Amino acid sequence: MKVCKFFALLICSLFILGGCKQKGDVVAKVGNDCITTEDFSERLMAAPPAYQAYINTEPGRKQFVDLLVREKLILESAKQAGINKREEYKNSIDGFKAEQKKQLKDYEDGLMIEMYLKDVQENMITASEDEINKYYEEHKEDFTNPIAVVAKHILVPTREEAEIAFDRINKGEPFDKVAQEMSTDKVSAQRGGQIGPFRRGELVKEFEEVVFNLKKGEVSEIVETPFGLHIITKVSEEKLPPIPEDVAKAEIKNIIEKTKFEKWFEDTKKKLNVSIDYSKLDNINSSADTPEEQPEEAQLEEFSN
Repeated sequence: MKVCKFFALLICSLFILGGCKQKGDVVAKVGNDCITTEDFSERLMAAPPAYQAYINTEPGRKQFVDLLVREKLILESAKQAGINKREEYKNSIDGFKAEQKKQLKDYEDGLMIEMYLKDVQENMITASEDEINKYYEEHKEDFTNPIAVVAKHILVPTREEAEIAFDRINKGEPFDKVAQEMSTDKVSAQRGGQIGPFRRGELVKEFEEVVFNLKKGEVSEIVETPFGLHIITKVSEEKLPPIPEDVAKAEIKNIIEKTKFEKWFEDTKKKLNVSIDYSKLDNINSSADTPEEQPEEAQLEEFSN
């Protein structure tokens, strides 16, 4: 019977009930400890809903109290046997406390970030109607006659590496081969550097300003963006159906707010004197997913607004 299996498993949980502090009427005593009606109610509420209906029957309540008594009995016997003095027990408790402390800190930090980002969203980066309408009028062609581009790029961190990659391509090496061997964007590198299709407003502006002005098959000069140095070639472009104004303005709101957030982020980095030494990352062993296991969408995410 499932109910019996539940009770058999529940006895192993060893939730520690309080001593005889008279939190409600005493239902049962086990040595110097006791089970009160309040203890019973708390444990009942913690039980899965599927079992609560049974526990609220007369035989279910009796069986549940018997279970709590057994739990107390085992716990008291374990104390008398000195289990709580064993190093294995103490080490496990210390490890549990450390993990709980870490989880609490993570929760506190996460909650603070969540609440503050809500303030930033509402008070600092929200796009106004005037801003949205202005952007729409200035970029109307991108929505009435939208174009989707597929491109390839090679991303490297230093000017020296960018010049090496650029020189290899100019000497006739296939773009795909150089991308696979040199690009630090490992997801797109597997595809010879290919990313897209994407429309204007979806990638960082420095990248877009170059790629949308390239001819098909043309290779750019070295392009610098916040992510590093790129060499770009356009693979193809395709005309898309017009985008309705309401849909366009929803996209524009997102573009403006992401741009504002990036500006806020960069300004705050300067204000707090942030410094980063990426070279230290080379000494870290990682068990992260390989590029093959990452979602395809990740190839665009790094360069998006």
